Amino acid sequence: MVAPLLPAAPRPWYGGGRRTVLDRNCFAAIVYMARTSTSWRLLPAQELGCGSSATAWRRLNEWAKAGVFEQLHLEVLDRLGLAGRLDWSRASVDSASVRAKRGGHVGANPVDRGKPGSKINLACEGSGLPLTAVVTGPTSPT
Repeated sequence: MVAPLLPAAPRPWYGGGRRTVLDRNCFAAIVYMARTSTSWRLLPAQELGCGSSATAWRRLNEWAKAGVFEQLHLEVLDRLGLAGRLDWSRASVDSASVRAKRGGHVGANPVDRGKPGSKINLACEGSGLPLTAVVTGPTSPT
């Protein structure tokens, strides 16, 4: 399911050869990180076959910039929808205001004395599966 979504490996700037670490191994390391919430320096990279935590992080960054995870999320939702596994009888929408230290969708946060902030908006189907997540400025409607 994931392999067709991955972009082609870029040519190294120094003119080197092919990648030696498989995308599958790096994806396994990224899933491990997401499931365990461990720090990158504690990633068991050799056991997962991804070389090093830096390699897994570079692939995560590369794939995130290419939109792989958004495409994967849509693919999973499509497959669940075709199988009748989404609960459309009800939905939930929520948002949370957060501090924004590094820019992005920033505005004067009304809940934090006008300091820079953002709002994370989430929509879920009946069983709690996230359908979409959007980051906006703090004063935009949910």
